[in-house]
Amino acid sequence: MLEKHITQALIKECGARSDLPLVVGVSGGADSLCLLHCLRESGFKLIVGHLDHALRERSAAQADALRQRVADWELPFYSQREDVGQFALQNKLGIEEAARFCRYRFLFKLAREHGAQGVAVGHNADDQVETVLMHFLRGSGLSGLSGMQPRSFLSVIDPELPLFRPMLAITRQEIQEYCQANALEVLEDESNADPSFFRNRLRHELIPQLEESNPGFRQALVRTAITLSADRQLLESLADGAFKRALVRAVEGGLVFNREIFLGLHLSLQRLVLRQAFARILPDTRDLGFEAVERALAAISSTAPQTPLAGGLWVFCFESDFVIAPQGYQHQHSDFPQLLNTSGSKLNRGGKLALNSGWSLAAELIDDRKFKGLPEALKTHPLHAWLNPLDLEWPLEVRPMRTGERWSPLGMALKHQKLSDFFVNQKIPQTTRARWPVVLSGGSVLWVAGLRIAQAWRLLGDEREILHLQLHAPDELIDPVKLK
Repeated sequence: MLEKHITQALIKECGARSDLPLVVGVSGGADSLCLLHCLRESGFKLIVGHLDHALRERSAAQADALRQRVADWELPFYSQREDVGQFALQNKLGIEEAARFCRYRFLFKLAREHGAQGVAVGHNADDQVETVLMHFLRGSGLSGLSGMQPRSFLSVIDPELPLFRPMLAITRQEIQEYCQANALEVLEDESNADPSFFRNRLRHELIPQLEESNPGFRQALVRTAITLSADRQLLESLADGAFKRALVRAVEGGLVFNREIFLGLHLSLQRLVLRQAFARILPDTRDLGFEAVERALAAISSTAPQTPLAGGLWVFCFESDFVIAPQGYQHQHSDFPQLLNTSGSKLNRGGKLALNSGWSLAAELIDDRKFKGLPEALKTHPLHAWLNPLDLEWPLEVRPMRTGERWSPLGMALKHQKLSDFFVNQKIPQTTRARWPVVLSGGSVLWVAGLRIAQAWRLLGDEREILHLQLHAPDELIDPVKLK
C-alpha cells in the first residue's frame, strides 16, 4: 500500500517521528494531496500549510477550496497570500526561485510557531528525474546529479529544522492512481503546463522523448541518483577534511585558502572544495556549474589576479593564497604588516601605530648603554630597526611608498634606488606593496618596515641615544613571516 511505503520512508529514510508535530506543505496538487491523505491515515500529528503565490487569478479561490477540504479532514490549516511576482522583482530572482523561497520561508516559520519537527513536501520520483536532468544539462557535479535527498536542510531559511521528502521513490502515475482511487479532487495549477518554464519543457517534451527512445529512462535516472548519492556522501566526508586543511580563514563575505595545499589535492577534491566554498558563502543557491568550477581551477593554477566565478563571487589569487569573495573584496595580508590608512599617519616618541590584523609599529629612544646590553639576535632581528637619531624630526611619518620614490638602502652608499624596485628585489608580493609601512622623518626614509633601514640613518657608533623602531607581529603568528 502506498500509505505504508510513504510512512516507512518518512520514518526510516527521513528520520521523522510519528509522535511529534509535522508541517505538511500542500499546494492542492496531486502530489501534496496524496502525501497529506496518506499521512492522515497513518496517524501523524499534522499541520497543513499553504502559500498562495498570487500569480494566478484562481489561486485565492483554490486556497479557499483547499481550506474547506482540510477542514473536512479535521486537520489544522494555515494559509498565507504573498505577492511572489513583486518579491521576485525586488530581489532580482526568477519566478520559480522566488516562489520556492517564499513557500519554504512560510512553511518553516509555521513549523517554528507550532514546535514541529520539520516540514514534509510531496516531491516524487518524476520530480527527481527532472531535477537530476536539469543539473546534468548545466554541468553539475555529484551534489546536483545525486538529486534531492529524503532529509535535507535549507540553511538560508532554517539551518536546524529538516525538510522531509518521503515520496522520492513514488512515481507520478502511482500518485495519480491513488488520488483517483480515493476520490481526491486535485486543484490544477495551469502554470504546470506553461512551456516558458524550463522544468515544464523537460517534463512535457524532453523526458517523454527520452523515455520513448529508451524505455525505462526515468527509472534508470532515479537509480543513478541513488547510487551517486551514496558516492557523494563518501566523497563529501573526504572533501570536508580537505576543505579544513586548505582553509586559512574566513573573511567578510568570503573564504581564504592556501594555494599550495589546495593544488596538492586530487582534482576531484579540488572541485568539491570549490563547490563547498561556494555553498558556504551563498547557502541554498544552485550547485556551482562545471564551467564555473573549471574557470576557477584554471585561475588558481595560473594565479590569475581575479576571475569571475558565479553568483557575484570572484576568485582572487595571491602569492600563497586564493580567495573566493564578492567582487569588491580587499585582501588583508595577515602575514605581512599593512597600513590601515594609505593617506599617512603620525608616530610619536613612545607611541604605537595600529596596523592590520593585530600588527603594530612602535617608536622609542633608548640610551646607548641599554642598546649595548641587548643580545645580538635582537639587534639583527628583522622586526627591529636601530637608527641614528641625529636631526630626527618628531612626529615621524608612516605612509606607503609613492610613485617613483627613491632612497638609499643600507649598503648602497652614494647610490639611489626606486622603492618599487627594492620591493621587487626583496620578493615582496605585489598585492602588499601599496600598503607596506614606510617610516620617514622630515621626508627622508628611515626604514622600510621589517626590510631595511636607510644608509643615511645607520648607526655610527658614537650615539648616546638610539632610535628603536619595532614591528609587533600578531599574537597568533607563532612563526612570524621572515622579513628580509
